[in-house]
Amino acid sequence: MSIGKRQLVLAALVVALGAAVYLNFALSGSTKLPATDAVTSGRQLGQTLFVNASGSAITSKPAGSSKAAAAAKTSKSDYFAEAELSRQKARDAAKETISDVLGNAKSDDTAKKEAVTKAAAIADNILKENSIENLIKAKGFANCIVSIENGECAVVVEPKGTAQDDAIIIKDIISGQSGISYDKIKIIENK
Repeated sequence: MSIGKRQLVLAALVVALGAAVYLNFALSGSTKLPATDAVTSGRQLGQTLFVNASGSAITSKPAGSSKAAAAAKTSKSDYFAEAELSRQKARDAAKETISDVLGNAKSDDTAKKEAVTKAAAIADNILKENSIENLIKAKGFANCIVSIENGECAVVVEPKGTAQDDAIIIKDIISGQSGISYDKIKIIENK
């Protein structure tokens, strides 16, 4: 029985693949790749963590008296009310500037077109932010503030617990409603 060209090529490829696997194993040594460290660290690849304002991961709720909890609840509500008010003031200022440009007869056509484009972007972001806030609140979060700007989204939530699935749920809502990728979404827990 004669050996054909196909069998020789196939045998050479098998030997080359075996040599590549052996060299990879022999030369890799004990250095681990960053991706393998993430997989072997007990966390799942792509797992999302809630972080507080200092950037540290949240592992458990702080213990405290009921008066301290009530005061914290009031300060949280104050924070969200202040954040909504300042966001509304910034939007009103932007709208006023845009309406000034549109109302000014001396403004050129390019400035007016740019103002209309900015107004449309602001209106689109307002709709997306309201929709996202409503859906996040529907998932059981008491308060949240969503800010979409320059293709990125920042969310401040009042936590309902420390479940890691909550961050994934929030990111799914934001990505689904706005089309913003997961790496451009920041979730901040207000404590």
